[in-house]
Amino acid sequence: MSTKFLKDTFGICKKIKQYQKSHLIIKVLATIVACLIFLMFIPAVRNLILIAVWPKIWRQVGTIDILMMEFTTQSPKNVVGQNCTSTVKPTLDLIRRLHSIHKHENVSEERLKSQAHRHFLPAMSFTEKQTILQIYVVLADSLRRSGVEFFLESGSLLGAHRHHGLIPWDNDIDIEIHVTDWMTARDALSCIEGYELIVDPIMHWRFNERKSRYPFVDIFFYTGNDKYIWAITWYARRSLVALKSEVFPLTTGIFEGIEVPVPKETEIILRNLFDYDYCFSRSPKTGKYRSGTTVHCSSLLYIYSMFHINTET
Repeated sequence: MSTKFLKDTFGICKKIKQYQKSHLIIKVLATIVACLIFLMFIPAVRNLILIAVWPKIWRQVGTIDILMMEFTTQSPKNVVGQNCTSTVKPTLDLIRRLHSIHKHENVSEERLKSQAHRHFLPAMSFTEKQTILQIYVVLADSLRRSGVEFFLESGSLLGAHRHHGLIPWDNDIDIEIHVTDWMTARDALSCIEGYELIVDPIMHWRFNERKSRYPFVDIFFYTGNDKYIWAITWYARRSLVALKSEVFPLTTGIFEGIEVPVPKETEIILRNLFDYDYCFSRSPKTGKYRSGTTVHCSSLLYIYSMFHINTET
């Protein structure tokens, strides 16, 4: 038997072993991937694995439903603003409607019991609060007269339920409208004297005074099926995915003395969305709540009234 034959045979055996080893690694990796995919369809396990990136409000929703929402949701086509040839005047007595605004006159840095609480000082002046509430009242009246149903969502819904108004350290109002009503909503809000509607094809609109783009009301749009409703705009789905039975029929809440439309099971929705008993400030750098300061809301009761919170820390 020649030396060359032995070397060739040894080389072939070595390659077979390498192939078997690499094939085994591939099989192991494929098995691990298959197991992970399988586990993604078990909500309790999925939520634990993805706890750092999986939105809290998605935790009660099946993986297939989330995938359907993420990959099949589309914005309407040809969404553009309306050119106004004339304007209409707001018809409401705004001063009469806005007599119960929380002034927070006694809230100042000198009264604070903790340095962390300075991140929870009022974000808006009293004049700015008056302005944003006037904007909201004009918007709400115009939509109702046009037959467009809407409701408060996200931080504004939290404000209505926990603070009976704006979250003191928040600075806007968020509402949701069904996507099939987008043209009616656009027509209702586009040509109001002194006000401006900013239309965006991704279905995140803004309504503000024409003389200034701050403060403003954020307008989002939702769609749904027989079981769920969810936001059209991809980033808004992090705050709106809900059982239709928990949202409708709508009921009312109180927001700075104004009656506002809110989901039927507001507290359930809020506790699925937020760590309700904890207060989150905006980060000075990013403007995002989750990267700001967090305190138990009961620690702020000496400066703000709050409702429906668990005071046990």
